[in-house]
Amino acid sequence: MRLASLETLTCADPLVLAFGLAHFRWLGSPHDPPCRQHPLVYRFLEKRVKSPSLVQKSRSLVPLACFGLFFAMSPAGATALPVVSTPFPSAFSAASLGAPVSLGDLEVQWKGKTYSLDEIGAAFSEGQGLGVLARLRTYSDWVTSNEYVVALSSDARVILVTPDKRQSKRSLKLVEETLSAFDELMSPPVRSRAQEAAAEVADSAEEDDPFADAFGPVSTGEEADHVPDSGPVLLFEVGEENQYRELLTGVGNDNPRMEGWARSVASEPGFAEEQISAAAWQSAPDGYELGDVWRPQNELVNRLARLLIHRSFGAQPTWLRVSAAWRVEMQVHGDIYCFPYRKEFVGIGDHGGWEPNIKTQFKKRKKKPLQPDEFASWQRNTWDENKAHLSWGVMEYLARFKPEALPAIAEQFRLMFNDGYKTTYPDGTWTTDPRFEIPLEEQAAVLQSHLGDAYLEDISEFFAKGRSYRPKKKKR
Repeated sequence: MRLASLETLTCADPLVLAFGLAHFRWLGSPHDPPCRQHPLVYRFLEKRVKSPSLVQKSRSLVPLACFGLFFAMSPAGATALPVVSTPFPSAFSAASLGAPVSLGDLEVQWKGKTYSLDEIGAAFSEGQGLGVLARLRTYSDWVTSNEYVVALSSDARVILVTPDKRQSKRSLKLVEETLSAFDELMSPPVRSRAQEAAAEVADSAEEDDPFADAFGPVSTGEEADHVPDSGPVLLFEVGEENQYRELLTGVGNDNPRMEGWARSVASEPGFAEEQISAAAWQSAPDGYELGDVWRPQNELVNRLARLLIHRSFGAQPTWLRVSAAWRVEMQVHGDIYCFPYRKEFVGIGDHGGWEPNIKTQFKKRKKKPLQPDEFASWQRNTWDENKAHLSWGVMEYLARFKPEALPAIAEQFRLMFNDGYKTTYPDGTWTTDPRFEIPLEEQAAVLQSHLGDAYLEDISEFFAKGRSYRPKKKKR
């Protein structure tokens, strides 16, 4: 499995390294400005020379590299090499080497047509196509070795990977329904600050990376670099447990910072990880009764919804992210079968939501309205049954009676998280706090500003009355 994009052209690495070494007399170091005129060589030297995988290739590279160095030092080489080192005409071809570089046999289904990996970039706008390509290249070895099928949603927000074409067709329909339900619930607002942030990211990338013009700002999944609504998310429906483990092993190998996480979820039936903008689930994991306990179609919808929330709004409080995904799952399937972080038994009554439980609870506490800590203090990566129930209830209230407020609340949380998660110092360096969560009192202030001073009383009344609740009309 290979890391994404240009530095991983399948059969180009040895040749590119040889040319890179041969050009060193003319190029200088990878950071010198002349090297920026030679994108493929620059990226390879910048990203891969320090890679341990290079050691494994060294034996086959030495003769070619030595020849390149010898040639570069000769008078003929000094004349000829600048001709060879003409910038590549596109980010994913090596025509200047005399022939296109093979990009593998991976094919992509999109809008009823089949595209090769070479062709898919041309089918989109420049930035969008390259974003899709960058994500696909990360997993191309795993996909092709297991003979999986790759398909894109109609708007290319989602890359779907399934064991066969029949499953791809069924699941792609669910992807489109999920996108529609998500857009109805949390269509991103018009952004001003976000657009400025994206522009700053693009400017920074252009200054530091010669491929910025080709790629544009693409979110890496890390909160410090998050750009809203950029790049596709990846979904893997995995048919066999060993394939699932191989997928995670590859993620850990390619992303050392994710290695511990990959090991921790290897025994789980699936994952949805924002840092890599990807989710995977097993079609029929061992130990899970298919249909009554495990429904892969629900896993798809819920996990995709969580990734879409992060894609558009970055990191969100647990209560909002999980409950919004439940809302989408209910809209698409009419029930809930995906319970993030829950390990214990799931009762039949849990699949329809928790309106009866909440109604009974709040009928008994008419003089004690809901408090923010009862739902908004739900800690990341944990299961809290009562907070889960109340979070679901709050989301139902927002979706039914304050639909315009929900995206605005999520957007404000996004900005607050970015401000609190990352600390920038006067010298331009920065650090991040992976444990950071938006303080409870700040969340409450945001909710009050968008929902009104009496929002807790209103939600409590909705809880107590259930379907018979009607919002109070504002006095003129």
